[in-house]
Amino acid sequence: MDSLLKQREAHYTHYLGQMDNQVFHSTDVKPVHVDVYTFNPNPARPYFTLITGGMSDLRQNIPIKYNNLSHRAEIMTYAREPKGWMYNVLKGLAEMPWDDNTFLHWYHSVPNGKPMTATPSELTAFFFVPPFLESTDFNPMMIEGDKVDFLVMAPIAN
Repeated sequence: MDSLLKQREAHYTHYLGQMDNQVFHSTDVKPVHVDVYTFNPNPARPYFTLITGGMSDLRQNIPIKYNNLSHRAEIMTYAREPKGWMYNVLKGLAEMPWDDNTFLHWYHSVPNGKPMTATPSELTAFFFVPPFLESTDFNPMMIEGDKVDFLVMAPIAN
């Protein structure tokens, strides 16, 4: 798994910039070890970028009828200023395929059925889209011969 970490981090720094921030490290024991990286704004990217690392260590259980989808993914989002709930939500969503024996990909929506924020919020769901704000060669990333698609998480509120 160490080589997967190095491959991911090399991809992230190449496209998103230097890793100047502390990584939000997972401390629990789950099938996937999901960390969340934060990349600072810069003149070309005037927003923070938060992105998971570790979801792609394992292949998602995607039904055969969806054979055109990548089995590996990572989740990202953008923010003016990162908030604590964003890290919890990204980590929780990245663990969902193994916790719930499902898969996530573009244009999926996930209801906020279980609390993912410390205080009650207006969040009702999360929607995933391709990384439209990134360069065309950002997605997919290749790991162990598999494509890794990046899912941009858009929070939906009432």
